[in-house]
Amino acid sequence: MVMDRARDLFRRAIAHSPASPCYTLDIAAATTREIAAAAGCPATPGGLTAVGPEALVRAGDAVVEAYRRDPASGSRHYDPSLYAPVLDGDTLPVDPPTGMAQGLSREVDLLVCHTTEEYWLLDAVGSSTKVTSEEQLTLFAQDFGLPDGLIDGYRAHAPEAPVLDIYLAVFSDLLFCEYGNRLAEHHARAGGRTYLSRFDRRRTDPGGSVRAWHCADVPFAFGNHLDSDLAFLIGGLPTPADHDLSARMVRAWADFARTGDPGWPAVDHPDAPLMTWTSADCDSPGEPAGTRALWAKAAFPLLRP
Repeated sequence: MVMDRARDLFRRAIAHSPASPCYTLDIAAATTREIAAAAGCPATPGGLTAVGPEALVRAGDAVVEAYRRDPASGSRHYDPSLYAPVLDGDTLPVDPPTGMAQGLSREVDLLVCHTTEEYWLLDAVGSSTKVTSEEQLTLFAQDFGLPDGLIDGYRAHAPEAPVLDIYLAVFSDLLFCEYGNRLAEHHARAGGRTYLSRFDRRRTDPGGSVRAWHCADVPFAFGNHLDSDLAFLIGGLPTPADHDLSARMVRAWADFARTGDPGWPAVDHPDAPLMTWTSADCDSPGEPAGTRALWAKAAFPLLRP
């Protein structure tokens, strides 16, 4: 939406859980060198293509594991994702929050949807570092430059929660929820028509519980929640209430694609209601998350490894 080369290619966009990292050319080049070294090849286009995709995947996994084992490795110790959009000044000339604030995307209607417990999925599949002590939580806050008082604010909202849940809640908002909210607000302030929603469907049964975690909203929005391959993501076979939820989301997404109006009020101020999707009989606009105020002093610079 903020790319010059994409101008006039589309007039509406739906962003599911947009993630906050963007990397500079220097970071991208350093990552390339790390992967090439692990693959035993030169960090050049020819060197990388010569070893084949399987070898590059294995090399990337080795680099990820090295970060995971090193608590002093900064942000990649927690979420060792090696790849992100690169601000090269050409294909991507500016990071999305800045570009949207400048009005570069105002001609495109935008619908943003995030889940309420994004990062719990990464924890469940074992791709995230376990932060279970106060010392680890303090280091995490320092590594990401979080504002003073933010962690304490989350504790106040969930005083009985273990350290791991506080960490996952903060990381969910840092990477996805608050970032998506900021994109929506920047776009709206610059004159773009904007709609914001969150997915809060959970499921608890004798087999366990499934949270409203990353990607759980996608099958419901596309109507393929019956796919057996998605059982882990949504917690087993869908219930009648799940079918109703999917029908409502599919209808809203289709209405937005067709008319630009998904059926709830557009974002027009920071505390504007946002649609909350649940498996209840109906959905309605709700208030922003109570933790949003804790991010007031937090900017979203590039997340650096």
